[in-house]
Amino acid sequence: MTKNTHEVIVCGAGMIGLIFALLMAEKKIKVCIIDKNDKKLLFGQQDSRTTAISQGSARILRNLGIWDKLKNDFQPINQIFVAEGLGSHDITFDCKNLREGPLGFIVDNKLIKKTLLNEVLKSKYITLKYDTEIFNINNEDINNSFIETKNFNLYFKMLVAADGRFSRTRYHANIKYYYHDYQQTAFIFNISHSKKHHGVALERFFPTGPLAILPVNNLKINQSSIVWTVDSEVANDKTFKENFKEEFEKKYDNFFGKIISLSEVKKYPLNVFSCYDIFKKNIILIGDACQAIHPIAGQGFNLGLRDAFVLAKTLEKSKKLGLEPFNLNLMQSYENMRKMDKTLLVNATHTLNSLFSGSGKFKSLFRKTGLKIFSQSKFLKNQSMLFAMGLKSLET
Repeated sequence: MTKNTHEVIVCGAGMIGLIFALLMAEKKIKVCIIDKNDKKLLFGQQDSRTTAISQGSARILRNLGIWDKLKNDFQPINQIFVAEGLGSHDITFDCKNLREGPLGFIVDNKLIKKTLLNEVLKSKYITLKYDTEIFNINNEDINNSFIETKNFNLYFKMLVAADGRFSRTRYHANIKYYYHDYQQTAFIFNISHSKKHHGVALERFFPTGPLAILPVNNLKINQSSIVWTVDSEVANDKTFKENFKEEFEKKYDNFFGKIISLSEVKKYPLNVFSCYDIFKKNIILIGDACQAIHPIAGQGFNLGLRDAFVLAKTLEKSKKLGLEPFNLNLMQSYENMRKMDKTLLVNATHTLNSLFSGSGKFKSLFRKTGLKIFSQSKFLKNQSMLFAMGLKSLET
């Protein structure tokens, strides 16, 4: 009986897993994507959320031929206003100061996913297996590694885990990680409002958590996407639940004029996962499976995309050298290249959330002083914009 063997298997048909597969296909390297969902569920997912895509990530997607397929639907971010609480803006980030194009883009998740899946189905280098859930991974012998599923075994040379924050691949591989529960809840929904947003995004920091208002491309109505983080103690309070809209309107403060409507509100508990090792034997983690960060800076997707981009380049190098997909020296090189970027963003989002949430005179004074110093430094603002745009390389 012939073994069901693949050089590289990607676990998870989420955005990062699909992009990694397409990056590999671009380099004419065959991959197999497996996903636990059946075909109907995979293609019929109705994700109402949006994703913030940095300028650097957009350039990677453009080179893949994906970006042009989204161009009629993405919303450029031209300015970002940052403030503590209500009132005047403490910091303004403006794309005109760098001449690199928009600071980023807001795109509907369901549109990105649909576009990526369609491209995957067209590729002769990618095999997509639905309804394939991992029951166990056997890689004691890396030359005879296989995945056990309910119907068959899949043999692999390298297994790439892109199955998200609660990765089962990570669990089966027994890869250790740091975990912290922020005791916060993110409320995500869309609003329509009376005034145009003109590509402006807003981040307001409150003692109970930050509020992000992100512009959405909608030709029919003025619309923005909301990510409102609230301490879970407050979020679970009966009075807060009963007065949710009124509480939000206070924080929103008619920034884009009167609120006309709110969409369905979805909520997510916030936490951080950060793996101590990026790979173990011939299993390697990318995206949220490797590091799932706080949404305060909107960088989770972009961090994962850089994982996929650098790993694909590393495996291309392996192929050119005539090596197996898993090569210890190259994997260690990949880990070193990604370590600074990962560590910096995990720590930065963790620290930012700590500093800009919570009450107290000292914290309030520190925030006001820090924002004032930052706003007066053109160098600091420009460097932080380049980093957030994914245009400042942190590879070592």
